[in-house]
Amino acid sequence: MSILPIELRSSDRQPVWFIGHGSPMNALMDNPFTQSLNQLGASIAPPQAVLVVSAHWLTRGGTFVQASPQPETIHDFGGFPRELHQYQYPAPGSPFFASALANEVKSVQPTTEWGLDHGAWTVLCHLFPQHNIPCFELSIDYSRPLAYHISLARELQFLREKGVLILGSGNIVHNLQASVPNLSSGQENFGYEWAQEFDVWSAKLIADKNVEGLLDYERAPGGRYSVPTPDHYIPLLYSLALARKDEQVYTTYEQLVYGGISMRCFEIH
Repeated sequence: MSILPIELRSSDRQPVWFIGHGSPMNALMDNPFTQSLNQLGASIAPPQAVLVVSAHWLTRGGTFVQASPQPETIHDFGGFPRELHQYQYPAPGSPFFASALANEVKSVQPTTEWGLDHGAWTVLCHLFPQHNIPCFELSIDYSRPLAYHISLARELQFLREKGVLILGSGNIVHNLQASVPNLSSGQENFGYEWAQEFDVWSAKLIADKNVEGLLDYERAPGGRYSVPTPDHYIPLLYSLALARKDEQVYTTYEQLVYGGISMRCFEIH
C-alpha cells in the first residue's frame, strides 16, 4: 500500500459530501447504494485527506479531532456477523491536518482516544477501497445546540482549500425503533409516509442550500418521527453549512429503507 503524501498548501477546492450510511452491513454489500459510493469516490482526484463528521462520535463539553497516525477500526455495534466485526479499514490517520485544524479552530482539541467508527469506515471502504488516503474524524459536541454546529462547520472551510475532503456521515431520516422490525422481517425497500414527507421537505432545503431552515425540523412534516434524536441529523448540518454561494448541491443517491431510514446522499462543489 502506498500512502499519498500530504502538505498544507493551496490546492483545488475539495468537494463536500454527505452520506446516509445506513446499516453497517453495507460495508460487506454490493448493492446500488455501495455502487454509488464506488462511483462517487472514483469521480474525483484523490484528496490529500478526508475529514469525517460521524453520527457515531458524540462527545459532551468539547469538540475533538482524531490525531492518531494509524486510527483503529472501531466496531461500535453488536449482533452482526463475525465477518463484519473482524473487518479492518487500515487507512492512515492525519496528525498533520488534525494539528492544523486544532491550531486554526481554537474550540477543537486533538486526541488519540478515538479511531474510525462505523459511520466512517463502512462508507470509506467503498469510496476509497485502497485505503491509502489519510482519514481522521471530528467529534460532535452533543451538549451544544444545533446552530453551534453550523457555525463550527463554517470554520472548517479552510481545509477544503488545502486539499481536505469533508464528509458528513449520518442519516436524514433515522428512526431505528420504527425500522428494526422491518429489518428483522426483511421488508427493506420502502418508507413510511412520515419518512417520505420529511425526506422531501429536507431535500428541498438542501437543494436551496438553506441550512438554517433545517434547524426547524421538529415542525416539519414527519419531523418528530424522522428525527427522534438529532445524532444522525447533525452531520447533515456540517455538510450543508460548508456550501459556498458559488457552489451547487447534487444528489448522488436517494432511497428510503426499512420504513424509517433515508439513504439520501449529496455532493457540494
